[in-house]
Amino acid sequence: MQSRLAGLVISLLVSTAALCTPAAAAPVAISFETVPGADGVLGTADDAPIGYVGPLSNQYASVGLTFSQGTLFQDSFFDGNPNNHFISSTPPIGFFSVPVFGISVSSNSSWNATLTAYDAADNIIATVTAINPTAGWNRFSTTFGLSTTQAIHHFSIMDSSNPNHILNLDNLVFEVGAAEVPEPSQLALFSMGLLTLAQRFRRNKRG
Repeated sequence: MQSRLAGLVISLLVSTAALCTPAAAAPVAISFETVPGADGVLGTADDAPIGYVGPLSNQYASVGLTFSQGTLFQDSFFDGNPNNHFISSTPPIGFFSVPVFGISVSSNSSWNATLTAYDAADNIIATVTAINPTAGWNRFSTTFGLSTTQAIHHFSIMDSSNPNHILNLDNLVFEVGAAEVPEPSQLALFSMGLLTLAQRFRRNKRG
């Protein structure tokens, strides 16, 4: 009896570990040169090119990202490519409707760039700063990012020493993962296992 109970306990522990294992993250890359087409997916044949200058808002809502501020430009100002698109804002702020556990972005700015991730209650989850070694005299190109174990609800990118400094940003990538919430069927099986274990312990105690 004890060996059977031990086997059941081990099975339940393995099931618990499986329930708590998050799904692999999938990257979403935004070049700010195209927006998702009718299929709502970036990088497919029906993507639409961006050919305007204006505020960012819901252009990427179908992939889980909306902006509360930030301006989209098409200019050679970022890296010499006249067809390049980039965000320029003080600061751009993005909100996720999907569980995101990592963000990276390219900066070609005269100022330091601080990327900060927040939870839904506006608490800081993680932050990272790309330091311009020229102290603001020349543009400095770099790609920097952060990752977290807690889902990111929204983020900001700014020069924390002076929020009025405009940053030139491009090539935003965020890692989308499944929230660590077990499926109802998994929870049902787990509950049945616990109930069986409790019943066997009671019988063993009575015997």
